[in-house]
Amino acid sequence: MQKKCICWVISLNSESENAQKLLADLLRQGLDAEIFPAIDGRVGMPALEGGEQIRGNLAMVRHGKRLTASELGCYLSHLRAIKAAYRDGYEYVCVIEDDVVIENRFGDVYRSVLDKGLDMVRLMSLRIRKRTVLESLVGEHCLVRPERGGLGTQAYVLNRVGMRKFIDYAQNIYEPVDKVFDHFFLFDLKVFAVEPHVAYELVHETSVAKSSNTAADKPLLWHRVVFHPVKLWFSLRRHAYRFRHWRDFRNAAMPEHEVGRTERAR
Repeated sequence: MQKKCICWVISLNSESENAQKLLADLLRQGLDAEIFPAIDGRVGMPALEGGEQIRGNLAMVRHGKRLTASELGCYLSHLRAIKAAYRDGYEYVCVIEDDVVIENRFGDVYRSVLDKGLDMVRLMSLRIRKRTVLESLVGEHCLVRPERGGLGTQAYVLNRVGMRKFIDYAQNIYEPVDKVFDHFFLFDLKVFAVEPHVAYELVHETSVAKSSNTAADKPLLWHRVVFHPVKLWFSLRRHAYRFRHWRDFRNAAMPEHEVGRTERAR
């Protein structure tokens, strides 16, 4: 028997001030959230589990570098939270990083997007994109369909179909986890978003540490040679996806109002 939903706060330190505040704020809004222990990449490359594999050459071709240990830890934290929710039979999983503050309508908006058949709903984003406004949700909040990736994994919801699509694709690891969601067109993940956002980021407060790449290896000649053909292939996939779903994006436009309180949102 499937269970309805689980809400997890990803954190390396379950006793941190903001992690505990998040749990309390979520509970006040009717969400009995739990801490999902983050994978720690600060002391070395985290170990992989069955089915997970690093695609190092694709990382070098696409981004000119491999994931750092810290980036891999962040990636695996999200992947394993979603895998656990799917394995345990949940219909929905809400994932929140511990550097987030939720707005007063977070719980109401979260509940309003359930049972709509949506693979993924971003509850906040770092990039402001052209989008199609679909319907009103709660109060001033509405559901939108961005035509491109919104960047960031601070707060989002996946239904069971979305979980399965993400798990199948994300087992092959070559870029940060938010980029995977942004490349939704590669694995037909139908991504939606909420406006205005119902969460915002606390800059530099996260315990899921991210660091710059310090790997000594550099792209080989063949990595550089195939960079442009591979980039073109990704671009063609994105345009083909948009063509197939042109009705979903035909009225896309930039928002005329402020969509959230995250300082980095652009």
